[in-house]
Order: sequence, then C-alpha cells, then structure tokens
Amino acid sequence: TKQRLLPPFYSGRNSEGTMQFADAGIPRNPVVLRALNQARKVVNAVIRRYGSPAAVNIEMARDLSRPLDERNRIKREQEEYRSRNERDKEEFRQQFVHAGEPNGRNLEKWRLYREQQGKCAYSLRPIDIERLLEAGYVEVDHTLPYSRSFDDSKNNKVLTFTSVNRDKGNRTPYEYLDGATNSPRWQAFATWVEGNKAYRLAKRSRLLRKNFGADEAKEFRNRNLNDTRD
Repeated sequence: TKQRLLPPFYSGRNSEGTMQFADAGIPRNPVVLRALNQARKVVNAVIRRYGSPAAVNIEMARDLSRPLDERNRIKREQEEYRSRNERDKEEFRQQFVHAGEPNGRNLEKWRLYREQQGKCAYSLRPIDIERLLEAGYVEVDHTLPYSRSFDDSKNNKVLTFTSVNRDKGNRTPYEYLDGATNSPRWQAFATWVEGNKAYRLAKRSRLLRKNFGADEAKEFRNRNLNDTRD
C-alpha cells in the first residue's frame, strides 16, 4: 500500500506485553532491525520536513577493515553498555514506579540527573526528582549547540531547567555564563564541573570550552559528519 511515510515495524503489544511485528517478512536479527529502524526514522524525518524525495542515499557507519583485536574491544564495550543499560532501566523502574517502561528520552534524563548529582547543569539549582519526567520542567541540552557543532554525543548533553535552556539559547556555557569577564556564575560553574568526578574528560572539555568561533565550529561539524560516513 502506498503511504507517505515508511510504516513502523511493530503493530503493537500482545497480551503479555511483547512487541509484535507488523509483517512476517521483517528481519529478526536485532542489529539489522535496529539499523533499519533508525534509517526509517531518518527517512520519515526528511519527508516530514522536505516532502517526499525522488531518491534517498543512506550511508552506514561501518568499518569492517578494523583489526580483529579492535573489533573485539568494540564488542566488549557494546556488551558492557547493554549491561549498564539494563541496570539503568531497572533502577528507573524502581525510582519511577508509576511511569511504566522507560523510553529513550526519560531514561536519558534519569542518567543525566544522576551524573549531575541532581542539579541543573548551568544554574546548579537542585532538580526535584518528583518532577523529573514532568513535561516542560527540564530538558536535555547540547552543551555546544547542535546547530554549530553537529555533536549529538552523550558527552555533549546535559540536563537543565527548561527556562534556563531557553535563556542559554544557541550559546556555549562560556558565552552564556559570561566567562569572558570571569563572572561569578562562570567561576561557580567551572569549579563544579572540575569537581564532578562523574564527568569524563571529553565532557568537561565541552562544558568548559572557551573558544568556539566559526572556525572551531566548522571543524567540529566536519569531524562529526566524517564520523557518520563509511
């Protein structure tokens, strides 16, 4: 049947809560299914914004030329990630008993909340955990604005009050907190970031980055675009 958007792979859940495939011909391999589902989301987003295209070219970020030991290392890291993911989901269920199964965005908020010790990333005010999942209360922000960096990695994401995120806009923390004058807000922020042991070096470097002009932003965009190519 002709449709404007690519249809979902699932028709819903059965009586036991298990997701049911909409078509018997859908591949069951989880890696293939995940790749196809992500491609479907991208294509549908393109259609919603620009209309139905005449053709779509999709590049998969695979690198089969990597040596065996590196591929094994990546496999171990993926297995560790899956284990952490399951632990995080279980902790989410215990913390938010009435929220149901955690979706991607709510789980991301929960992880960032813990990583930030329950504080807004920029104002450093405490976040009420009882309101964490409340619509419009907090948002996930790109530390280096996505429009300038194309960086959607977890190292570039923090949790902020929605009002703070709106106020920050398309600025870096250094620009937003007036780091150029070494304002008290910037000093407090920098001290807190340096003292947060949960932050990796890559994340701290984004949060505390001072120079992010046109040339630096272009370099970031090119690097992140290259990371998604074959």
